[in-house]
Amino acid sequence: MTRRLLLTVSPGEIWAALVEDGAPVALRLARTGGTPRAGDLYLGRVVALRPDLPAVLVDIGAERPGFLNGDDMPAGANPREGQAVVVAVRKAARADKAAGLTMNLTAEDVAKALVPADAAPPLLLHRRETALGDLLAALAAPAPDEIVIDDAEALAEARSWLKRREPDFAGALIHHRDEAPLFEAHGIAAIVETALAPRAAVPGGGAITIELTQAAVLIDVDGGGAGALAANLAAAGEVARQIRLRDLSGPMIVDFIGMKDRSHRDQVAAILARILGDTDMNYLGWTRLGHFELVRRRRRPSLTEQLFEHRPDMPPARTALTVALDALRRFERESRGAPGKRLGLAVHPEIAACLDGAAQGARRALEARLGYIIAITAETRPRDNVAIAPISRET
Repeated sequence: MTRRLLLTVSPGEIWAALVEDGAPVALRLARTGGTPRAGDLYLGRVVALRPDLPAVLVDIGAERPGFLNGDDMPAGANPREGQAVVVAVRKAARADKAAGLTMNLTAEDVAKALVPADAAPPLLLHRRETALGDLLAALAAPAPDEIVIDDAEALAEARSWLKRREPDFAGALIHHRDEAPLFEAHGIAAIVETALAPRAAVPGGGAITIELTQAAVLIDVDGGGAGALAANLAAAGEVARQIRLRDLSGPMIVDFIGMKDRSHRDQVAAILARILGDTDMNYLGWTRLGHFELVRRRRRPSLTEQLFEHRPDMPPARTALTVALDALRRFERESRGAPGKRLGLAVHPEIAACLDGAAQGARRALEARLGYIIAITAETRPRDNVAIAPISRET
């Protein structure tokens, strides 16, 4: 089997695609700004008490305060509002859920959680791993035959990471220099779009619909007119592929087409287990209603959870940060195609605020590369609509 890891860097984020024998099997996204990641240590400040849970909210400098529940506090701890506390990120934040925190630090954390005497929260004390390191740790074992990266600085960081973590790496580390974007050159850009869609086609007909709820991932099988066994066998392969591709986790319920024959059910379950091949997976089996239940250990938010937010009685929508970073990625690409021209960016007011807030670091890094300040205009327009055009005056 030939394995290739593709890494494309853009303002504020890195996308990764693992390709096996020409087929993408996993997509990952890592934000490169100050987004809290599992294992990071912070000096935070308690901003709200929730004795009904019990829990406290802690400002660690993220978009929303982190969530620290009672089980993650040392015995006898009684945090007060305004108090500074050292916490570790237990679970990374999702688009609609705050980062999970803990005050129960391991011995290794305690050694790294040295707080300067004049420190004022919120303050990052220790970052367990960089965004690129997180992606390499998740996808570079077993070692791919090739790791292809489209950014020179990221290439150097990957080379250093491999020397420390995978000294026996015998694959090729390649710098993608072509004009065609890396993901487009390898046919991954279209796969990203399908991996974010709620519906996925099943080879031979039929489809599966994937819905992420607060309680579980719900997957419905549409046989497309085929017999139950044939439709379910085809759907099982696609369900397993989408779980890996989208990095779905937590409780999952698959509503296959009804089958009474136990041997048929066993065949469907065997396909799921064979394709997933995941030690983090727990197969709970068939329910009395004919649903198949499984649970995958949550190690990080899925793609959808990182990119979209859920709003009451409305379909999921891209977060302001997602739209802002996408705007910067498009801006960088168009600026390369218009050398000597100075471009401006017109966006919805919420996106303009994000470019001055959560996406400010990515914007400033891009401005440093371009050599000029990006003129941002807040306009009344659809939230996802972004306009990029040349400007004729200095800003």
